Amino acid sequence: HRPLALVGGATGLIGDPSFKAQERQLNTPDVIAGWVDKIRQQVSRFVDFDAGEASAVVVNNLDWTRDMDVLTFLRDVGKHFSVNAMIQKESVKQRIEREGSGISFTEFTYMILQSFDFAELSQRYACGLQIGGSDQWGNITGGIDLARRMYV
Repeated sequence: HRPLALVGGATGLIGDPSFKAQERQLNTPDVIAGWVDKIRQQVSRFVDFDAGEASAVVVNNLDWTRDMDVLTFLRDVGKHFSVNAMIQKESVKQRIEREGSGISFTEFTYMILQSFDFAELSQRYACGLQIGGSDQWGNITGGIDLARRMYV
């Protein structure tokens, strides 16, 4: 098996709203690029990047989102998501119900971007397993569903 370490060059520009009380401050592309480099360094302590065919690969989700225009994203990816289902996610529901806070469209679409990550990993790298924190469960299952809808 080949480990894939996904770094969020694109999703980092949005910020994960999962269980946050308020919207995250948006960071500049330069700040995100610095974080991506640091994550690559940290990951290199746990996986082998020089193991032949089993070498780990660091992939950046900015690579498959950078050149995608918004209309293509909405048409090809967004059409697979139900707003009704998205607002039922506990992390979104908490933000919607929190007085004076709400959730921006930017943060609301984060789960679509993260789901698209797994769809792309499955298509480009034959990735069949993703591991993440329990707060990411909805995004993980969303990615599995999206990959099935887009590529199966």
